Amino acid sequence: MQAYAREHGIAVHLDGARLWNAHVASGTPLRELAAGFDTVSVCLSKGLGAPVGSVLVGSREHVAAARVWRKRYGAGMRQTGFLAAAGRYAVRHHVDRLAEDHANARVLAAALDVDPATVDTNIVFAEVADPGAFVAGAAERGVRVMQLGPRAVRLVTHLDVSAEDAARAAEVLAALPR
Repeated sequence: MQAYAREHGIAVHLDGARLWNAHVASGTPLRELAAGFDTVSVCLSKGLGAPVGSVLVGSREHVAAARVWRKRYGAGMRQTGFLAAAGRYAVRHHVDRLAEDHANARVLAAALDVDPATVDTNIVFAEVADPGAFVAGAAERGVRVMQLGPRAVRLVTHLDVSAEDAARAAEVLAALPR
């Protein structure tokens, strides 16, 4: 796809909402993961614990053009210093701790008879016979699960899910009919 875009003079963007997770799980440097893209957005709230925010990375020209488009669409913000400080803290202190989220996800995977070795980051996909009943049963016991399809559910761990929380959720999930 990148070659096609280059042939036709089209810039290529990477929505890097989960780029931090890919970096921590694979050990691949961020620069290498983003190679070949003109712009990359990285999320500061998904997994890193910042209250909101994403950062756009690219050449001066691409970032300047993005600022113009952001203003045209009315997406500018004022007085964002506190949010920027939270994002800066998250990048400095929470990237490496994403490995904890990945380990917690593997705990959930094992409880659902999903091979933990197939869980690279903080997302677990599991097949269940009745996702609606599974989601409802988990919710009744304080565990949030998302139905993903007619036979699939998704679970996501994050900064606010401790190892103890994951162990408790695993107990709940293991007891539910699948």
